[in-house]
Amino acid sequence: MQAVKYFLAILLTSGLWACKKSKSDYVFQEQPPLPPLTASTVRLMNMGRAATELIINDTPLTSFMPPNIEGYYLESRPTIYFQNGRLGASYTIPQRFIKADGSAHIRIGSMIFGDKKIQYPKDFDIHEDVNNPTDFYNVLYGAHGDAGVLGDDSIFAIPRSISPPAAPERFKIRLLNLGSAPDVASLQGNMTLILADGTKVSAATSSIAPGKYSDYVELPYGTYQFKVTTDDGNVLPAVKVNSDELLSVVNKTTGTMTTGDNPMIDTRLTYAPTRAYQPGGVYTIMVCANAGFSFKDAGSSYAAPVTFNSFRVIADNKEALNITYGRLQAANALPGQPVTVNVDGLPLAEGGLAYSKSSAYKILVTGTHTVTLNDASGKKLAEQPLTINGSDNYTAWVYPDNNGQPSLKIVANNLSGSFYLPGNSKGDDGSNDQYSVSIPFKVRFLNLSTDIPEVTFTGANGALLSGYLTYSGTASQHLSRGQVIADQPYILFSPLIGINKIGVYASAPGVLPGDWLTDIPQLNGSDFIARPELYKNGLPAYETGVYTVALTGALHPKNPGEVPARMIIIKHNQ
Repeated sequence: MQAVKYFLAILLTSGLWACKKSKSDYVFQEQPPLPPLTASTVRLMNMGRAATELIINDTPLTSFMPPNIEGYYLESRPTIYFQNGRLGASYTIPQRFIKADGSAHIRIGSMIFGDKKIQYPKDFDIHEDVNNPTDFYNVLYGAHGDAGVLGDDSIFAIPRSISPPAAPERFKIRLLNLGSAPDVASLQGNMTLILADGTKVSAATSSIAPGKYSDYVELPYGTYQFKVTTDDGNVLPAVKVNSDELLSVVNKTTGTMTTGDNPMIDTRLTYAPTRAYQPGGVYTIMVCANAGFSFKDAGSSYAAPVTFNSFRVIADNKEALNITYGRLQAANALPGQPVTVNVDGLPLAEGGLAYSKSSAYKILVTGTHTVTLNDASGKKLAEQPLTINGSDNYTAWVYPDNNGQPSLKIVANNLSGSFYLPGNSKGDDGSNDQYSVSIPFKVRFLNLSTDIPEVTFTGANGALLSGYLTYSGTASQHLSRGQVIADQPYILFSPLIGINKIGVYASAPGVLPGDWLTDIPQLNGSDFIARPELYKNGLPAYETGVYTVALTGALHPKNPGEVPARMIIIKHNQ
């Protein structure tokens, strides 16, 4: 029931922007013409006390419109520099404001109800060096917690790289630590950048001291869920990316997400967005104190604000659309000897691929490639062509065909948090039915067994997984051997509720879920946790990500090399 409430909340809040209005509702405000703005190499990164107003060299760039009595900006007065009239989190200073000596004077501040004067103004000077692009970070700095930050905003001048990586199929990333202390959850001190499973990204991005930044490191482009930890193993939350997701109520002693009400249930999961990092991209993971969190005391329904050191993902150059590269991995659902999957004659995994395991991704240039399956002796067992387009992501599954012979099935993956709900469109193109989540927990199901013609995957006690859906419940129902669902292929689980159990039933046309296959071990949510040692404050019930759960093996093994049927889990993002 809570999962359904979570999904309905997403739809209701998303509906604020998704609903379609008649053309008569739109009001356009004509703006004075402005010559095309040439960007300087200086950016203002506005992470401090919610500054909404900007003045450069005595020129106001924002509207200076105060919020209403409840703090909301319901009236928008656009300016020629800002569509909504207010300063956001990042702004590139136009070259026209940079003086001949490379300097500019900046004043930022905010507005309050009933007063037209700028509040909490902060003045500082910037300087442009065209050979060294620079970001001026205004961040909350000082002791923080329930009462917010007790210190003052501070300005840090941080150089950034805009040049792409040496290898065009890779991206560059670094860690910038502007965190302050003390922190209410002890999220302070040196910081380290890690992958979703807790693996350190690089020695270069580890143990970065406050006020310091790491060198950039290069990684293969792809979909990642980066996280940041302190030297003593505490995991920092990220600043919420999607305002429609109800994920900012946390345990104030750990920063982990909570759900429910009176009492709150601690998921022991820390919010971290999953996103694509594009080839040629340059990124900074930036840590500082942020006030966008809240907590509920025991027995209270009031969510009080709390400030943590937390992180954001910042693009240091303009991300380009990937039209050049795609990615391919292999997964082995064939019991017996290891196999080799080659693309254009090169193996996806050195030394062969063991049963139930997947290879790392190989990056391929757009065009047609040849995927081959070979046994341990090098004999070709199967071959398929694969056409790669930009941003494609595929898994080449190895499994036994209807005759028990090794075969290949190449399956397209969707690692984004975007999804589409048909049948609710208010427009011709269905654009109002498109939604997105920033921390997807979604699963595709495959029946790659040897002797079970049709199966349905369920939750605990045979509950249909459609109870948790935001895609389609049919993605887990009536799956015949080797069938790949192409339309709405995933079950999307709530990151706050997750997965408890997954079982398998032998279904049949018109029979749902069917007969429980008790010989097949059920999966627990904890089976989706890659490295339990990552969690020092208690093990969560699951980990988010993009997964495939495949039924493999034989229900009644009788041939040499067959193994008992079981479900295997392949995670597709890092």
